[in-house]
Amino acid sequence: MVPCSISQFKPVFSMLVFAGTVVCATGAEAVTTFQKSLFTSIDRKACTTLRSHPDGNAYRCPGLDGFPIYLAEGDHRTFVAGSIEPEKTRAAQQTLGAFNTPFLHSSHRAIIEWRFTIKEKRKVPFAMIVRYFTEMNGRKGEVLVVTRIAGKEACHVGYVDALANANAIVLARRIADERARTFDCRTDPSIEGERGRSPL
Repeated sequence: MVPCSISQFKPVFSMLVFAGTVVCATGAEAVTTFQKSLFTSIDRKACTTLRSHPDGNAYRCPGLDGFPIYLAEGDHRTFVAGSIEPEKTRAAQQTLGAFNTPFLHSSHRAIIEWRFTIKEKRKVPFAMIVRYFTEMNGRKGEVLVVTRIAGKEACHVGYVDALANANAIVLARRIADERARTFDCRTDPSIEGERGRSPL
């Protein structure tokens, strides 16, 4: 898993879905809190083109509550970043070493899972999880990429082999919730959990 560095491609914001609510009872009172996930769809056809290139374009699209998405493609790899200025973040230059895309079967839509907190009645994301479909030397796989989001900053935190880990999404959410907010973007992301099924 080597973060590669190319910038050219972008996502589109489509739709928000609440994962639900959790109700916790404390003595005589019950406190209702929102689940930490929202989902938006990326649709390249709805994006604004930032740059055109023979290898692939770069786009900027609406994201979650003022956090737009940057999506770029080049050399059969995809770059996805979300922040206040996503194209200026380290995540905009990070991808997997294997050929990859978040678009299954060359579709025009992909899904982003946002992990967020509520601040002053506003959803503020601190991480996002994107499933990449990977390929290398004839081998295909799926990798969950966990990205830190902190204002104008965004970077990859960790990678989870979604085929090697039975509860891959649970592991990815744990990485997002426990590590993303304090992760130092000057350091490199790590591979978490079992590995070996999906090329990274």
